[in-house]
Amino acid sequence: MYSRWLSFALSLLVSAPLFALGFKAQVGATLPEVSITGEHGGLVADGNAWDSKSLRGKLQFLLYIDPDQHTLNDELIDRMEAEHFPRTELGSAAIINLAASWKPNSLIMPILRSKQKRFPATVYVFDKDRSIAKEWGLAADGYHVVLLDQDSKILFEKDGKLDKQEVENFISLLRSKIQTLSSSSEEAGKEKKKSL
Repeated sequence: MYSRWLSFALSLLVSAPLFALGFKAQVGATLPEVSITGEHGGLVADGNAWDSKSLRGKLQFLLYIDPDQHTLNDELIDRMEAEHFPRTELGSAAIINLAASWKPNSLIMPILRSKQKRFPATVYVFDKDRSIAKEWGLAADGYHVVLLDQDSKILFEKDGKLDKQEVENFISLLRSKIQTLSSSSEEAGKEKKKSL
């Protein structure tokens, strides 16, 4: 009897973290749809609701950032800017985890608004209570880098600073995916012309 009870208790302990964690961002998984609005956050540009469905349709370079660590992956950001990837194939979104910072939101939001004006092609989103991190299984505090395909399937993800090799791997993966998409688009265009 005791061993049966002990076995049951151990099985609960082993499986409990799986129930507690829910979704965990990892390569090959598809991000669940999430929206953020009102007291939880929204778009930096106008405060309106943001929905992850907007990420679908093209590759997405996605960052989930603690504002206190915004420079952690500057090497990757500099490389991305230098590459001039086509915006027709690649979108970008920066989700700012306001709950992770000791700084008041009243100081962070004007900075985010100026970044949104400086980089209008990037969608800036603010998350006041880590709701997106909870839904997607991202680090509650830190700097999470994610690359998504057109259907929000995770192609790359890492929490923390990317080392030089990881930056190179990320850029190579992105180049390869964009090249594949461009080739597919060209083939579709040729087929369409043939049918006319």
